[in-house]
Amino acid sequence: MATPEDVKEAFFFFSLALHPDKTLVATGQVGKEPYICIWDSYNVQTVSILKDVHTHGVACLAFDSDGQRLASVGLDAKNTVCIWDWRKGKLLASATGHSDRFWTLCGNALTAKRGIFGKTGDLQTILCLACAKEDITYSGALNGDIYVWKGLNLVRTIQGAHSAGIFSMYACEEGFATGGRDGCIRLWDTDFKPITKIDLRETEQGYKGLSIRSVCWKADRLLAGTQDSEIFEVIVRERDKPMLILQGHCEGELWALALHPKKPLAVTGSDDRSVRLWSLADHALIARCNMEEAVRSVAFSPDGSQLALGMKDGSFIVLRVRHVLILKHDLGFLSLDLLLIALLFYSYRDMTEVVHIKDRKEVIHEMKFSPDGSYLAVGSNDGPVDIYAVAQRYKKIGECNKSLSFITHIDWSLDSKYLQTNDGAGERLFYKMPSGKPLTSKEEIKGIPWASWTCVNGPEVSGIWPKYTDVTDINSVDANYNNSVLVSGDDFGLVKLFKFPCLKKGKAKRNVSLNEDLI
Repeated sequence: MATPEDVKEAFFFFSLALHPDKTLVATGQVGKEPYICIWDSYNVQTVSILKDVHTHGVACLAFDSDGQRLASVGLDAKNTVCIWDWRKGKLLASATGHSDRFWTLCGNALTAKRGIFGKTGDLQTILCLACAKEDITYSGALNGDIYVWKGLNLVRTIQGAHSAGIFSMYACEEGFATGGRDGCIRLWDTDFKPITKIDLRETEQGYKGLSIRSVCWKADRLLAGTQDSEIFEVIVRERDKPMLILQGHCEGELWALALHPKKPLAVTGSDDRSVRLWSLADHALIARCNMEEAVRSVAFSPDGSQLALGMKDGSFIVLRVRHVLILKHDLGFLSLDLLLIALLFYSYRDMTEVVHIKDRKEVIHEMKFSPDGSYLAVGSNDGPVDIYAVAQRYKKIGECNKSLSFITHIDWSLDSKYLQTNDGAGERLFYKMPSGKPLTSKEEIKGIPWASWTCVNGPEVSGIWPKYTDVTDINSVDANYNNSVLVSGDDFGLVKLFKFPCLKKGKAKRNVSLNEDLI
């Protein structure tokens, strides 16, 4: 969903709640002055905006049973609890939050009373809640127990419901579903008696450390969201065959992105220490390779057979990518089962390591193969750009060492004889390849045709910089020579489209706001 026009800044969505009518959705943001937006999920239009109360972000959202009011919890130090008449955009009540209190809305005031644990259970962190009839509340605890409350009083403990913390509890007509850090989904009837247990770690697509953070149950189908950004669909009668319907990176920052030179594929690498290959045609993950270090840059060789990875520890790795292409027009002879498998379009069989080299101490944020495939240029935060000969098992044969700051961008000339670099100080430098000898002749530089343009500094892109911007405000650009356009990404979460070359400052042809962080 796009940020509504009323919201001038972009934010990350951090919390979400579905209205009882199953059409409206409330989302909460993270940011200095976060909004709560209520959307119509069918036409993606904003119905209401709630603001000017929470700071830092909105941690949780929930509609009441008839959908007239909305509760929110803030990310501020006091975990402020708010009750809203969301249709009018009016705050009804607010109060300082706490971990073991039950709240009652009396007019325009929230009153709180502590839960009474007694001798039935230990006082501990509660991670999730679900409400039932007759003033019954169920809560999932950090140790894997489920607490059953009648009003303020803890009346029963279901010990060992999970072997670790229970992160999610979902109430529906069929009963209750719970999911926890142990990777298990447990289904319970309306009296919270156990029905069945599904351990996703033990399935074909499961793995050690799988942790469930959200569950949803309707009829014979379950959805489970994991800590690693996956969504599984499970048919209860076929519980040992869950279907993985969505995957993504799951930890830290994602810096590394490259497109395959010949096929509709993209590769990404992130701080979760994984490299992932995606089909742009099917919008699906088709291969994953786990690494020992965080990945900060990636680059395909010109023929797509090798993939270079720049690591956070200053090393780089080259993988050989072996693949078999399955053409769509060749699928007619396949059985239905094989057809479903073949619809991935590409079947990547193997990603094997060719070399692992560490010549630098600081992170590798930029790397590119030469257009003729003979060399690999590797730029680090140490300052130099190292040149390696591909045919000699990546033997280092040159070094570009005139930058006084960390390397941010690299571009090769069409004939693979020159390299241009940008660094953190905003300096643009040129070198002869593969030796790394500096090039200073303006006439010689002026006539160089470049194979790509990703540098943010230089007269060719001087027009993309607004007035009064800092040298680090624009982080990335990429030029399309065929259409004479250039796209930029900046610290303000904006993607802008310009004519290329862009010599004079002017308004971008188009702006798109993606998020509040840098691109």
